[in-house]
Amino acid sequence: MTSHMGSFRERIKAYLEQENLTVEQAARQIGVPASALRRHLDDGYIRSDSEARYRLWMEGQQAQSPSRPPPPLDVTRPTTRKAGPRDVALFDITEWRPERALNVVDVFSGAGGLSLGFDLTGGGAVFSTVMALDINESMVRVFNNNHVQELGSRYKVARRVDMSDFFNEAEVLTFYLDHYAELRQDTALRESLRNLAGIGVDGFMRQIARIDHQFLESLAQIRRSEPYIQAWNTFDTSALAQTSVIGFHDVLKLPMTGRGNPVLKDLLWSSGLHHLTESKSEEVYIPSVSTDLQEDVRARLVQLWHLEMNRLTGSSTGNGKGQLASAARKIGSFLAFINSDVHLQIQEAWLNWRTARDSLRIHTFGNEEVWGQLQELYTSERKVAVVVGGPPCQGFSRIGRGKIRSLRDQSVHVQYDAQAGDRRNYLMRQYVLFIGALAPDIFVFENVRHFQAKVKTPEGTFSAPEVLGQSIEEISHNGVRYEVARRILDATRHCIPQTRERFFMVGVAERVRTPDAPAHLAKWLLQLPEREVVVLRPALEGLPEPFYASVPRSGKGIEETIHTTLEPRQGNQSEDIFINWLRQPLPAGWPEDGRSADLIDAHHARIPRQDDQQFFKLMGPGTRWMDYRSDNSDTLKALQVTLDTLLTVLSNDKSRLPVELATLDVKHIEELRTAVDGSLSLRLLLENIKPAPGELRHHLAGGKYLSKRESQHGDWLARMSADQPSKTMMSHMGKDTYAFVHPWRPRTISVREAARIQTFPDWYRFGSVGLVDAFTIVGNAVPPLLSSQLALRVAQILALDARALADQYALLT
Repeated sequence: MTSHMGSFRERIKAYLEQENLTVEQAARQIGVPASALRRHLDDGYIRSDSEARYRLWMEGQQAQSPSRPPPPLDVTRPTTRKAGPRDVALFDITEWRPERALNVVDVFSGAGGLSLGFDLTGGGAVFSTVMALDINESMVRVFNNNHVQELGSRYKVARRVDMSDFFNEAEVLTFYLDHYAELRQDTALRESLRNLAGIGVDGFMRQIARIDHQFLESLAQIRRSEPYIQAWNTFDTSALAQTSVIGFHDVLKLPMTGRGNPVLKDLLWSSGLHHLTESKSEEVYIPSVSTDLQEDVRARLVQLWHLEMNRLTGSSTGNGKGQLASAARKIGSFLAFINSDVHLQIQEAWLNWRTARDSLRIHTFGNEEVWGQLQELYTSERKVAVVVGGPPCQGFSRIGRGKIRSLRDQSVHVQYDAQAGDRRNYLMRQYVLFIGALAPDIFVFENVRHFQAKVKTPEGTFSAPEVLGQSIEEISHNGVRYEVARRILDATRHCIPQTRERFFMVGVAERVRTPDAPAHLAKWLLQLPEREVVVLRPALEGLPEPFYASVPRSGKGIEETIHTTLEPRQGNQSEDIFINWLRQPLPAGWPEDGRSADLIDAHHARIPRQDDQQFFKLMGPGTRWMDYRSDNSDTLKALQVTLDTLLTVLSNDKSRLPVELATLDVKHIEELRTAVDGSLSLRLLLENIKPAPGELRHHLAGGKYLSKRESQHGDWLARMSADQPSKTMMSHMGKDTYAFVHPWRPRTISVREAARIQTFPDWYRFGSVGLVDAFTIVGNAVPPLLSSQLALRVAQILALDARALADQYALLT
């Protein structure tokens, strides 16, 4: 592949020289960005469709415009399957309503699928999400575009925060109270926070702002220096797009290397500072941070810098193929740049900044006085009733029992770890930190099914759920302890048209239990009543053909809206519940912004290639790529034996063969034998489809696709069945949706169709982001309809004795 691509690249260069064309002129003729052509001429990977475009251009032909959308098909809808006798009234909400909606905090929130089920309980009168945190900007944007925002607050409900950046419980609680004071316009709380620990939250953030500003100024000065400019002029800036290089900056929280003014990403305590104006003469209390603390922090940061530099060095020595072929060289180019004369200046500026920033945070939140003040403020309506969320599980195996059990000690005394704010392997620890800091009545934790598998650490093999459960059970604030339960929930048993199995863990605080409460409340919370399965078909009904990406229209993105004809249902069958959930009206008090259940956005799909459309038409509903293999075919095995025998004779004793056979090209027979494997049936289907203009064969007929089988993600391309639940929606849809080919149209599903399968109401908007981010966001979500059933049980637990619960809150005031 590499040699072919190299020769093809040389052919393009020769043609440019022959025609005396600049890269810009050629790019205009071809119809591609000049940056893409320049990258391909360097050593960037050239995809088959780009190669076809270049080939047609050099042959004097014009590449065709993107495929036209497939025409609508006239498909008669069969009768919807009736629900069976297991259908019972499950969703009758109790008449109980709290005096005010109970506070919910959503950590690792995504676009809000898990907390949305709570927010919609009882028409929005039972729960209210007051804070949602996620590191992904697109997910935070979608969340805020769909949730109620308090007027006059400098904070929105959802905020972009690196969850791993919190040092201890005191910092978590301070962050929440500052957020709550602004969101709810709690002037008394805001005033109290101004006097916290002598410096106050506002004074603390001013200090952080000063430290950040000084760092950016020094970094900008370095970038204006002659050595930096000289190094930059010889630097391959395409290296900055490499994942490893981006990760280097993210881990260190270093502004992305560039030529212009440096910009910090959203950091803890850096948002919402526009209101902190002050006159030059205003005196600001500056706490005295001990030299020992600063030296300890600095030493750990030096280790972190060298660790990340070593990681980059390792990446620069790796080998890649295809699109990754040039990655190592580009990473090496970045290393050469960062190790030039400017290296020590940048490192020193970074060390001074992080040392000052982290030391101030540890000094402020690492003492008993602050923790005591926070406990006095965290009362009554400010308390969090429910914490929901589930951190990514990657890296949990690197946290042993001793590490996670040490969390309780960190509520006051910070155990500083330079990487704690930078590595996802600490996210599980951070989840426990939030439970300890906020001490909710109930928590709901969600993760992938295999989270319950055994994991290995230097301390031995253990069960991740057991360690998580034990660590939470051992958290105690003012006598708060949790009864913990866990269970795998299958979404298909709860009105979700999707085979999605997820691990759930819940905890119920012992203070919630009343004399009338049944035993094992936590276990009961997860024992959701089961219903008949809902198939995929109703999720796709009432939608016209989607808009297609890359098809020029009015310049709108996926925010473009259309009407749906899907009508609400009467009845309590599983399918009725599902459809009525999709079609529910916007809750009272939520921002309308032109939204309604009848007007949907994001009904946008990727435009299918013409050759792929032809293959989609050949696929039967419910079939996968690997289902078209013929590994067990007797005819295939006979062909293989015949070709093997022929090759043996050709190689050893041609004299035994007729002249016609003896003159056969051995290399050609070897290539034929290689093709005669289990993928032969797929190869024949693809070869019967006319290749796209300029391509030599169907682009799926390459070895990397034909080799896929069950153990190698052979379901990467699959056609959905309308009469079965969908396969699991996943974030990979952001890269491609070939695993989700529409059951009766020659295309993949749209964002809105995926959102319906995930049970987002039709009024929930995704148009504030692009197609790729929207698919990723939808695939990552917890189905809100499943969350709502958990929320109902949470509400029933909290309503067991509302008077006793109110008395408990009063005692804590």
